[in-house]
Amino acid sequence: MKEIFGLAGHKALVVGGGYGHGRLTAHLLHEAGAKVAVADIDAVRAANVAEEIGGHAIIGDVTDEAEARRVVDKAHERLGGLTRVANVVGLVSMGPFIDNDIAHWKQQIDLNLMQQVYICHAAGRHMLAEGGGAIAMVASVSGFYGASNQVAYGVAKAGVISLAKSLAAEWGPHGIRVNAIAPDITAVPRLVEQVPGTEDEAFAMFDAMAKGEGVPLQRFGRPHELARPLLFLLSDMSSYMTGQCLVIDGGTMVKFPHQTGGKKP
Repeated sequence: MKEIFGLAGHKALVVGGGYGHGRLTAHLLHEAGAKVAVADIDAVRAANVAEEIGGHAIIGDVTDEAEARRVVDKAHERLGGLTRVANVVGLVSMGPFIDNDIAHWKQQIDLNLMQQVYICHAAGRHMLAEGGGAIAMVASVSGFYGASNQVAYGVAKAGVISLAKSLAAEWGPHGIRVNAIAPDITAVPRLVEQVPGTEDEAFAMFDAMAKGEGVPLQRFGRPHELARPLLFLLSDMSSYMTGQCLVIDGGTMVKFPHQTGGKKP
């Protein structure tokens, strides 16, 4: 079955691979036959995932340009090449625009956009030299529409979408595909862990919120529902796709904007 992915023998780096959907992406790439390096700012998490899949752990803060380049170069060195990169790093910080100071903007742009730029720049050098590759980034539906209290985050994620499209145009002739996914709210571990009670109780609470907000599928996403599309974008199953951003939002963006909860007015 894994032959359909065409990833056997490929060398893959998962940035942010120590946790949540990053960890799941690393596992899926390994199961599809790729050699995997797991990069994370948390040394213990990176080491644990690398041990689980027989991969390589690389520690670094990719919001720093030099560190991001070191992470990519180290992955290239340890894997003996670099043909696939998944970058899941990002985090929203909420607050009214009028209260957002320059430090807030810098933190959100660095964490959600610039580190993607740094990783693409470093990985692209290797892929251009080696004749091709594929990169998959995590953007957000906030990059497509306006959302109150997350202006800097939305601007950064819109930048990620544009980055994927622009690099796809520039690097396509060199055999490098660049795509992204745009999730809506997903019940990732860092959110689930903030809810008292069991994991199932946390999922139930999130799903009740989704129903109240009129999400067509009546629930919020799960981490594996981000990892699987990332695997798809890095595999031969998407070999004629580049410059695309897959929306993963339970159907929210397809609704008439004034309709809520699937009910008639």
